[in-house]
Amino acid sequence: MNSESHFIEFSKPFISAAKNVFETMVFTKIETQKPTIKNDDVSRGDISAILGLSGEIEKNGSLSQYKAMLVVSFPYETYFKAASAMLGETYTSYVPDIHDLGGEIVNMIMGNAKRDLKTMGYTSNMAIPSMIEGKNHTIKYPSDTHIVLIPFNSDHGILFMELCYTEEVE
Repeated sequence: MNSESHFIEFSKPFISAAKNVFETMVFTKIETQKPTIKNDDVSRGDISAILGLSGEIEKNGSLSQYKAMLVVSFPYETYFKAASAMLGETYTSYVPDIHDLGGEIVNMIMGNAKRDLKTMGYTSNMAIPSMIEGKNHTIKYPSDTHIVLIPFNSDHGILFMELCYTEEVE
C-alpha cells in the first residue's frame, strides 16, 4: 500500500470524528461536501485550529513513520455560532473567552479519531493545538505533503477541515 492510499484510509476516522464531535458538543450535524486538493497555504476560514501529530504505522510487517496535520478552519460567523452553542452565551465578535474553543474542538476530534487509527495500526503522538485568527491567514504545512480540503455544511454555517499526511518507510 502506498502513502496515497494510506492517506485516504487515514482521513476517514477524522471525518467520522468531526461528525460525532459537532453533533454531541457543538449541537449541530455537519454534512461532508466534496473534498479537493488544496494547492496553497491560505486558510479558507478566518479562525483556524491546528493540531500536529506523528507516529508509526505498521502494515504488512513493515513499519513507517508518519507526520500529519489536522486543521479545522471557520469563517467568523460559523465560529461565533459554534461558540454560542457550546458555551450557552451569544458571541458576535472574537473575544478572549472563545479563543481556545477551536483548539478544544480539534483535540476532541483527534481524541475520537485516535481510537479508530489505533485499530488500523497507527500510533499517534499529538502536539498541543494552536490557533490562528485573521482574514486570509496562512498555515505552514510540512513540505512534500498533499493537503486535502474537506468542506462541511452545518446549521451554524460552513467550516473546513484540512488534513495533510506524509510517511517515510524505515
